Amino acid sequence: MLPVSGTLTTPGKNSPRADAVLTASEEGLPVMFVEVDNGTENPLALAHKAARYREFFRRTVKPPTPAPNRYARPAEKPVPMWETLYGPLGREGYPPLAIVFTKQVGPAAMNNRINNVMRLPEQYWAGQYCEFSTSYGLDERDGYTDYTDAVPILVTTLDRLREHGPLGQVWFRFGNPTWQTLADALDDPDDERAFRHRQRRRDQLRKQQREQEEQQRERERQEARERWAAQEAAADAAREPDPVCQECDGPLESSPFEYDPREEEAPPADGVHCAGCRIQLAEPTGRFGRVLRRLVNGDQHYPRR
Repeated sequence: MLPVSGTLTTPGKNSPRADAVLTASEEGLPVMFVEVDNGTENPLALAHKAARYREFFRRTVKPPTPAPNRYARPAEKPVPMWETLYGPLGREGYPPLAIVFTKQVGPAAMNNRINNVMRLPEQYWAGQYCEFSTSYGLDERDGYTDYTDAVPILVTTLDRLREHGPLGQVWFRFGNPTWQTLADALDDPDDERAFRHRQRRRDQLRKQQREQEEQQRERERQEARERWAAQEAAADAAREPDPVCQECDGPLESSPFEYDPREEEAPPADGVHCAGCRIQLAEPTGRFGRVLRRLVNGDQHYPRR
């Protein structure tokens, strides 16, 4: 008996009794509970069995108490009772319940039997669908099925087991579309693992798209800088050079942003000389003029002796 209440020796009312409990750890199957259906029970009775199995799987107990020692940790949270009896699965969820149909009937009758049994206990095996937005600000939705509180129900027939063995494609899991091997039937391809994998892939694609967009923007900025530099170079080439003084090769005109007092003292512009040169050219020439310029300019070496 699998006690939904009470103890192993005195189980409570409505505790299920499995026809067999199988283990195949080498196939990744720590434990499987088997119900043999010879066609005498109606589908509603099998559905009630699925409900009682889930009650048993939900039951928790205190974890086994280790031998006392000075380094012992405090008691951890409760664990499933079935796990203390059969060991952990190594994955989330409950152990599978397998229903083996033994009555010899035709294919159509067997399909009807399986469909009726599958439809009634759907709330126990279907799991709960969780939907999320895949990205902030986008109207994209995706999700996964949470099988944490779902009982995986697998069915097969005695004829299939005899013909192909338990490792062949003889198992039909409620909710799956085809007959599968045991390992495939126990897998949950639409669970959170698959959703996280898809989400990581979406994040990678979005990251690549952002990088490509940034690269495109940088190319556009570089092209704009190159166009601006080319336009500036063309404008510089087309611009006439500033006129220079024929006497000193300096700027012919002073900067409009700086005040040059020589402009007030110099003779009127002649178009060929700067203000300084116009002043010098306007000064007296000859020996007397040179002496006068040295005196005005403060030549320390004059007069000579």
